[in-house]
Amino acid sequence: MFRLRQTWLDLLQLLAASPPPRPPLSISALPAELLLAVFASLADADAAALRACTLVCSEWRALAQPRLFHEIVLSTEDMRKSIAFQQFMLSSPTIRAAVRAVTVHFPDLDSWAPDRRRAANLMADVLELLPRPESLRLYGARFSDYRIKWSRLSNHLKNSIRTLLHRPSMTTLLIDGWVLDVNHPEFNTVFADASTSLTSISLLDISDGIWGVHEVPAVPSRRLTLDKLTVTNTFSKDVKFIEWLSRPESIFDLEQLTSLHVVESRDDASVSLLTSLIGPSLEHLEVNISYTPQDSSIGLSTCTGLRSLSLSFGVFYTELYYSSLPWICATLDTLSPHNALASLSLSLYITHPRNTNTRVFPPPPVGRFNYDRWARLGAVLGGPKFAGLGDVRVQLVHHGIDARGYSQMAAGRMGEVGERVRWRFLRDDSPDVEDATPT
Repeated sequence: MFRLRQTWLDLLQLLAASPPPRPPLSISALPAELLLAVFASLADADAAALRACTLVCSEWRALAQPRLFHEIVLSTEDMRKSIAFQQFMLSSPTIRAAVRAVTVHFPDLDSWAPDRRRAANLMADVLELLPRPESLRLYGARFSDYRIKWSRLSNHLKNSIRTLLHRPSMTTLLIDGWVLDVNHPEFNTVFADASTSLTSISLLDISDGIWGVHEVPAVPSRRLTLDKLTVTNTFSKDVKFIEWLSRPESIFDLEQLTSLHVVESRDDASVSLLTSLIGPSLEHLEVNISYTPQDSSIGLSTCTGLRSLSLSFGVFYTELYYSSLPWICATLDTLSPHNALASLSLSLYITHPRNTNTRVFPPPPVGRFNYDRWARLGAVLGGPKFAGLGDVRVQLVHHGIDARGYSQMAAGRMGEVGERVRWRFLRDDSPDVEDATPT
């Protein structure tokens, strides 16, 4: 009896010494740092799930909702929706502070009704109140008689764009299809107050309205040092614009550029002007070539730091009629013997897209092509100059021929280099017919 009593006493003491049971864990007890990490992951992977999280409770809504607005699009296409959204942004300082990327879409100017002008002014109100934007993309209609022109924008909208470019968080600007109808000194003025953090700029089809002046402009007291530049090089105005960008009077300093992308290039001399100016600092070069004279090439002799080169050719170049391979070899020959090239990417047309009707234009047999050009490319890449070239990729764009058979014959003529090439195939007339899978 004594032992039984002692056992109960020991049990009671043990229960008294045990901690009280924990209350059930509530989602409101989760630390904010953990929730923010989860919401950041959902923002990249599942926007619908992130929107659902905003409906769980007020605490989750306050943390998750700003993530939905890291990227916003402002437009004047749907007046009712765009005006309502812009008014919401004006009344939501927390949401505005979360915005990192801004895209602006403008329609043709001939369709601007008075309410669209009101929407444009509301757009300007939003832009100038964003405290920490990192990128701005301005899109307009490229192929239109009523394109967006800088001179026709209200001062309020122009000043709001300048304000955004002045933010110390701003790093990236893209202008596509707008006409900057200004002279060279006025072009400098547009970017004169931009933050030095703005190092990546894309200027696509903007040069129609830019013109020079008889007097040589003064060298700007402060220039923007760029790291990445993308430009179009299609028409004579583009060539003149590239020449202006290469001058010391331009607001942009290109001598420390590490990445250059030239779109729709039709003038090798202007590209060579850029590469010679940039010189050893250039590490990545991408050129989309629509047409160049057959005996020309791009000069890369000063680009001793070039690590990756990407060349893609338009439908003017086909291996059946007008091969791009001689141009490629001539450009590679200009590289210094002490170059740092480690990656080469080529995209070539084998056949012309007008031959899409295989009943009328049956695909030519792969044996009909001239593979001597591939042998020449293999000899160039197999030389000691390119001993450090470890990554060679070739995409063949075709319209129904035996592209894999073509690549096997081309690789055979390239010798040892052909064994290292990674081939990719793409049907231009019907991309869903054949998967572009590397062999």
